[in-house]
Amino acid sequence: MKNYVKNLAAIGFLALFLPYTITLLLDGRQGIHQEHDWPELEYRVLERMTQEDLSWMDDDLLELMAVICRTGCAAEQEGQIEKRDYAYTSAESGYERLLQAVQETRGRAVRIDGEYRELPYHAVSAGSTRSGSLLGEGYGYLVPVECPEDLEAQSYLQVCTLTQRELEEALGCAAPLEGFEMVRDAQGYVTWVKNGESEWAGESFRTLLHLNSSCFWIEEVEGGLQITVKGSGHGFGVSLYTASRMFQEGASMEDILEKFYQNAECITIP
Repeated sequence: MKNYVKNLAAIGFLALFLPYTITLLLDGRQGIHQEHDWPELEYRVLERMTQEDLSWMDDDLLELMAVICRTGCAAEQEGQIEKRDYAYTSAESGYERLLQAVQETRGRAVRIDGEYRELPYHAVSAGSTRSGSLLGEGYGYLVPVECPEDLEAQSYLQVCTLTQRELEEALGCAAPLEGFEMVRDAQGYVTWVKNGESEWAGESFRTLLHLNSSCFWIEEVEGGLQITVKGSGHGFGVSLYTASRMFQEGASMEDILEKFYQNAECITIP
């Protein structure tokens, strides 16, 4: 009797899920959402969006992200930037909202001087975005943009304290507390750090210490260092906090893209 029940349950399971499994094996990721009848590019956009937790964004910001991701995917297709592989993650929180954002912006992308380019973005600037010249010759379309609203963001300011032992464990080398020298760009972000014989790029130093951004100041205090950090993210391209505020004030997506990316032209890919 027990074996009969087990066999019956197994048959029921196969009957329920076998069609879905066969569709997935035959059609890949497109088989799951075949009803959308999307071109390959749109699925690449969706895959790219599932790589981050975007569940905190409202619908306007999600649609902006879809356009930014589509532009990046189009640039990969044309060989403007290196192509990356994305793991498809249908369990992403807010997945249905991602689907909707891709559908609502289908085909919409940005061309700069006639080409698709990478469109960097970050959570909150340190009060101004950064010049793309720091990234290389091909990023001249990223010009500094004042973002005074970012100073009101909850994640704008971070203050942490590290003991010398914690600091040296994070950096992987000896680091005298009084020995830090820093080079900054015009917006206050640290581009280079030196301590004794050791040197780090600003973003590398930030990563080692798990700081919100590379716009930071180091001050020696009793027993260690106090690090004050402004902004969240690398500071290049769109500040998502300012973009959200602009949407709330009635700005269009085109207004935002043209504000942060010089010579941006919003187009629809056929």
